[in-house]
Amino acid sequence: RKLPRRRPLQMVFQDPYSSLDPRMAIGESITEAMPRDTSRGARRDEVARLLDLVQLDPERATMLPGQLSGGQRQRVALARALAGRPQVLIADEITSALDVSVQGAVLNLVRDVQRRLALSMLFISHNLAVVRYVSDVVAVMYLGRIVEAGPAEQVLTDPRHPYTRDLLAAAPSAHRGLLDDVGGDPLADTEPADPHHPPPGCRYHPRCPIGPLVHTDRTLCVSADPADDAAHRPHHAACHFAA
Repeated sequence: RKLPRRRPLQMVFQDPYSSLDPRMAIGESITEAMPRDTSRGARRDEVARLLDLVQLDPERATMLPGQLSGGQRQRVALARALAGRPQVLIADEITSALDVSVQGAVLNLVRDVQRRLALSMLFISHNLAVVRYVSDVVAVMYLGRIVEAGPAEQVLTDPRHPYTRDLLAAAPSAHRGLLDDVGGDPLADTEPADPHHPPPGCRYHPRCPIGPLVHTDRTLCVSADPADDAAHRPHHAACHFAA
């Protein structure tokens, strides 16, 4: 049969409880993402295929979102995004609204689908453990700009930008409690700058532990934007002293 044409970009949203129409059966929600010229029989078959792909019983196609759990709704949202046969899928914090008990199952499903379909995925998350688990390449952002990017294992084990290092240091671990650093570093309590009016030079310099607040001779951080020549540094780090 004629396959639906691709929609290059699709998205799975953060909240599975608000991203689906509560009055629309999940099969209808998935069908909505398909081209209008797809026949009724082809749509029914495609809904069944997609529900099976995301490990849901195709018989659930007639159910309403209110009859599903949060994890099941997120699987439906994934199936709906895949219905457009995208080249790139954006997944925006897709596990943050789910119970911890189902987050792992959804992440395993996402990895499996990505590999089976050879699908490019932009996975947005604040959870470094999730980033490490699902990502091949990591880009770290600060105030709306990428400050470091590279292979996930390299960036997370050998970070070159001070913001990346601070993120990793702040992540809780089995060896350090959440309150261990309270009162330790005065820079850690500094408020981020307004993203609509970022500071001149390096955007991170007002909070940077290796910047001019600590090393007064590093005035370059205030006068020159390190993103201009980031391509020449390890991990494309937007830091004058990344090396």
